Amino acid sequence: MQDNCWTQIGIRGDRTCPQLETVVHCQNCPIYSQAGRELFDRPPPEGYIDGWMKKLAVPRDRQQEHDNEMLSLCLFRLGQEWLALPAEMVDRATNPSPVHSLPHRSDRIVRGLVNLRGQLLLCVSLHELLGISELAETKIERVPGCYPRLLAIRKQQDIWTFATQEFYGLHRCPRENLRNAPAFNCKILDSFTRGILPWGDRHASYLDAELLFAALRQKI
Repeated sequence: MQDNCWTQIGIRGDRTCPQLETVVHCQNCPIYSQAGRELFDRPPPEGYIDGWMKKLAVPRDRQQEHDNEMLSLCLFRLGQEWLALPAEMVDRATNPSPVHSLPHRSDRIVRGLVNLRGQLLLCVSLHELLGISELAETKIERVPGCYPRLLAIRKQQDIWTFATQEFYGLHRCPRENLRNAPAFNCKILDSFTRGILPWGDRHASYLDAELLFAALRQKI
């Protein structure tokens, strides 16, 4: 297998690598790590240092302006809906974990507790919060290389986990790609959506993270 397998069958390719189901992302794979070490150990190519000197010479305000024009998002699917959250709010993505119910609580949104690396975290159902139907997976056209994951999202001290049917990963795009949100059949999802992001032959609802966390806090 070539060293750049991640661009062929990995996270930046067609996602058919069988290891993705275990490692989640190529950056967790030993092949990717070894290629990274070899990259840093090799001599810089011709013009590399000069190119970086020119880039670093760009005034900070211009670089900041460029960064502000880009969106870094995390894409995942619930039911039939692809959704997006700011990438900086995603703390981790792991394999699905058992959810332990809370005694004397029957809330349909707060499902219980999950154990992530020895830390007990509240697990919620975003399906219920956003009013998204959980359809049978046989009706869904899956994206190659995307698997069910448990996501942990963080805003300051607030950490919540929730299950997804598919987790694509990180996606970076110009902010101008974001479109105004149309009216959905699901009025609840409509109220949480800041805009629509075209993504290949699909689209993702860009969620209002502030509103999402505020709604979750109300459920405690």
